[in-house]
Amino acid sequence: MSDFMLSIIHFIVLGISLAVPIGPIKLEMIRRGLYGGFWPSWLVGLGAVSADFIFMLVVFLGLSPFLQYKAVQLTMLSIGIVMLSYLGTTTMKNAFSAKVLPHINNNISNKNPFWTGFIIALMNPYNFMFWFGVYGGALQSIPSSSGKLVKIGLSFCILAGIILWNLNVAFTVHFFRSLVNENTIKWVTCVAGAGLIGFSGFLIYKLLS
Repeated sequence: MSDFMLSIIHFIVLGISLAVPIGPIKLEMIRRGLYGGFWPSWLVGLGAVSADFIFMLVVFLGLSPFLQYKAVQLTMLSIGIVMLSYLGTTTMKNAFSAKVLPHINNNISNKNPFWTGFIIALMNPYNFMFWFGVYGGALQSIPSSSGKLVKIGLSFCILAGIILWNLNVAFTVHFFRSLVNENTIKWVTCVAGAGLIGFSGFLIYKLLS
């Protein structure tokens, strides 16, 4: 197997590995998938990948120093806190509604899932740290003799890995959804909401520190 093929596999696996941990995006994908099925869940993941692409493009073009300014970081943290707090509070509120499934299906699952995923990913400091840290290091690992097209192709392999895992999550939640009852969904929704609020609390800690 050639070094180039090994590099492709390495970058795809890197993308999958980065997408596996449960974070705000995965919690939102699970929440939307439980109530709306595959498409709302998948669109949240697609929106997140679109934000990832913007981060990747910024790093690739060498504009990362601008986004290292403290004012920019504080703004991103603040917007992230507001977004996650709102989502978490709304999720927990809906978890205890009289009829979760009809309420969510009509008002939340189909409400801007793409842009929800996009904003969460864009304002998530962990994404910031990855695309300006791990991805920058990954670019440096590519031999300097490689052309721009090779670097672009390997960069898209990371996104491909993330997309593959998001597809897996959306499909899994879709099929799991048909096996659970209303009470189970309420508890899962409540836990997902608490998780989103927990991430928001962590961002508040980072903002204060």
